[in-house]
Amino acid sequence: MSEETSIRPSARPADRLLFQPVSDRYGIRLPLVFGNQAPGGQCPYFTTGNCRHCDIGAGEGTQFTSELNRQRLVWFQEYYREVLPEVRHLVLYNSGSVLNPREMPASLLDEILAWTRTLPDLQVVSLETREAMATQDSVRRVAEAVGIGRTMRLVVGLETSDDQLRNQVLAKNMPRSAIDRMVAAVRSVSNDLGHDRAGLTFNILIGGPGTTPENVFDDALATARFALGIGRDAGLSVDLNLHPYYRSARGREYFPVQARCSPRAVAAVASAVVRLASSSPPRSGLYIGIEDEGHDHDFSTPDWRADTVHRAIEEFNRTQDASVLECL
Repeated sequence: MSEETSIRPSARPADRLLFQPVSDRYGIRLPLVFGNQAPGGQCPYFTTGNCRHCDIGAGEGTQFTSELNRQRLVWFQEYYREVLPEVRHLVLYNSGSVLNPREMPASLLDEILAWTRTLPDLQVVSLETREAMATQDSVRRVAEAVGIGRTMRLVVGLETSDDQLRNQVLAKNMPRSAIDRMVAAVRSVSNDLGHDRAGLTFNILIGGPGTTPENVFDDALATARFALGIGRDAGLSVDLNLHPYYRSARGREYFPVQARCSPRAVAAVASAVVRLASSSPPRSGLYIGIEDEGHDHDFSTPDWRADTVHRAIEEFNRTQDASVLECL
């Protein structure tokens, strides 16, 4: 990989925003982080005090423009040029909602998706969003732009199916009615374009604020059961991203005594969810996420620092074989 030097320095991502290619059940997975174009470069939910456990919505400290994001796309193309022809799963982030035109104008997203259609092995394009932005029109436009023969997946931070934890403790402001509207929009597009054209990915927070060591497992499994049930009832493909809770700067402020989730808890949850998913068609994929744009203040703790932990999680993400997590 080499670096393009002709673009503005502010368009280059910080090192903490540069994800290395990894593998998941689709093949090579590559996340790309674009700048947020909302005022202050921050997710509007973050600025109103929502999502109390998460620092990602703070953005990169500056408001982006479409031109800066176009230059970032050029930089990505050069930096990742050796691996891009082999990427099967591309994940698009922008410190908020990619589908919110305040944070990423639709015209710019169209340009980015047009570029993704040039990637020869690409199968899946995932886009991080909030449920309120997933209208039938926006979902259809993006699914069509991804192209025939590829799947568009919306990534949504459900975190927990416990309404009190999600909306009161975490302040997600995500009622069931909003989730239902999003699912209906994706289902309608999937029915119209083909069942392989649109799907959902739910983020599940393991051991998040409001849980205790005694109920971490039950909360995560109930959330997985809820998310997979959505897919089963709507006839949609649903993947799950499992995220062990860590204390970010904001998390330390709001939840100073909430401990970091342990690798052992993640292994127990992942093993149970694999069994649950195998009996809940259509087939779902799991991904354990342990990189989060440098916001994890506890990543160097001994139980997470061990190379064996990282290797086991990488192997699980690639194979979906829960037995590799037994070492945790």
